[in-house]
Amino acid sequence: MFTRIAALTIVTAVVWSLAAVGTPASARPAPCRGSWSLGVGGFTFGLSTGGRQDSRYMVADEHVEYNTFQPKSGVREVNRLFWAHRRACPDDHIKLIGHSEGAAVVHAWVSAHQRVANADAVLIADPKRAAGPGGPGLAATIITFLVGEPLVGTDANFGAFPVLSVCNRDDVVCNINAGWSGYLIRNAHGAYHLDAAHYPDNASGTWYR
Repeated sequence: MFTRIAALTIVTAVVWSLAAVGTPASARPAPCRGSWSLGVGGFTFGLSTGGRQDSRYMVADEHVEYNTFQPKSGVREVNRLFWAHRRACPDDHIKLIGHSEGAAVVHAWVSAHQRVANADAVLIADPKRAAGPGGPGLAATIITFLVGEPLVGTDANFGAFPVLSVCNRDDVVCNINAGWSGYLIRNAHGAYHLDAAHYPDNASGTWYR
């Protein structure tokens, strides 16, 4: 009898401790503030983490976690998080901001959702950037064929969706004419504002400097 009571007490304690922990903060619906941003980081590799990118270096309300060796997984996660927030806060303006491979992930998502309203995208150092001004992004080269879709090829297939492309002229990732010296020596690929709030809502066109 004592054993059964003790076991029941332990089970009850475990249940209450789990209830006290509650839902993780990342799983709780974000408050509806009128605007909301989603950040997607670029390629990464670590011996312990592989290609896992948590996108925490981007300054945004929510961050996309994905495997940078599988860019389609990033597109799927952008899609999941976008529509989850749109359902929770249908009146919020949503800003997608991506850097490097993350920009290509956002680029691919926008191309497939051109008619979505009340949203915009900022593509920073986008390897899928179409030429002009400067050369096209790195996705115009054969290198991206090793990774596959959606990193293959360059375009500006956004329809009426507001998209702002930001490219440093010395950054080979978004301008293959630059060569690799700016990327390797002058930090051209890292010299960007990565804060979603830095960019105006519904901006479009190209910032090329």
